[in-house]
Amino acid sequence: MADFRAPGPFAVTVHDGEWLDGRRQRLLRWRHYQPEDCRKALVLYSHGLGGSRESGAHWLRHWASWGIGAIALQHPGTDADALAGQSQLAMRHLLRRAADPAELDLRQHDLLFALDRIATTHQVAMSIAGHSYGAVSAMRLIGERRGRNDLPADPRLRAAVLFSPSARGGHLPLDERFGGIAIPTLHLTGTEDHGIGPGDIDASARCQPFQHGPAHLCSLLVLSGVTHADLAGDQGNNARATCLLRASTTAYLLCHLVADEPAERWLQENLPAALEADDRLKSPFATH
Repeated sequence: MADFRAPGPFAVTVHDGEWLDGRRQRLLRWRHYQPEDCRKALVLYSHGLGGSRESGAHWLRHWASWGIGAIALQHPGTDADALAGQSQLAMRHLLRRAADPAELDLRQHDLLFALDRIATTHQVAMSIAGHSYGAVSAMRLIGERRGRNDLPADPRLRAAVLFSPSARGGHLPLDERFGGIAIPTLHLTGTEDHGIGPGDIDASARCQPFQHGPAHLCSLLVLSGVTHADLAGDQGNNARATCLLRASTTAYLLCHLVADEPAERWLQENLPAALEADDRLKSPFATH
């Protein structure tokens, strides 16, 4: 059986570029992880608050090594450029900015614009992923409702992978907000996955989108001791978490994008066997 914990068989080339959304006058920078042999699948990735097109590199490069192309999009205004030297004042300003629903609207349309551009050049099965605020942004395209600028789930997307999601913002009942999620969605968090600011999200709240989403479409993996930074795909300090996260997400994407049977078997058999006593897995394909 394939070992999705290890890098895949394909060499990966990394390209940087940018798109101009002329209608909104937004310059969107991106980084493309291109496998030498694409399996007709691609992931669009949305970074968290203060991130960039360099964010999530560990996950995206690993996916590409298994034949899944990946494009990391940079969102102006909530990216690393807005942090101004990582000062506490800049971070507080950025947290306030992220609380503005209009900022989430901008991100939503960044992702839609990117999907439009990708569709003109790639005939592939597409999926979406994101970390933290990027996971919140991704949910806007898969059927989440907030009672403001809601759109139907984008029919081009076949699966979603959400690192550190949350139910922050929005005023609708949670069942109404997340009950319309329309595609298979993997929610990933940890017991120490707390928010980055004072009074920010507690780790236990990361499970709310899963708890109120459709049980037949939503899966949840909670890893004991895993922090918000461990899920960002940048540092890789927690070797056990990194190994499980890259393997589970790769298998999940291959299963849902290209109907890969070894990936499905890995999710059903190997993933539950790899978990420790304090980890949690709830999914249509397995429970631990």
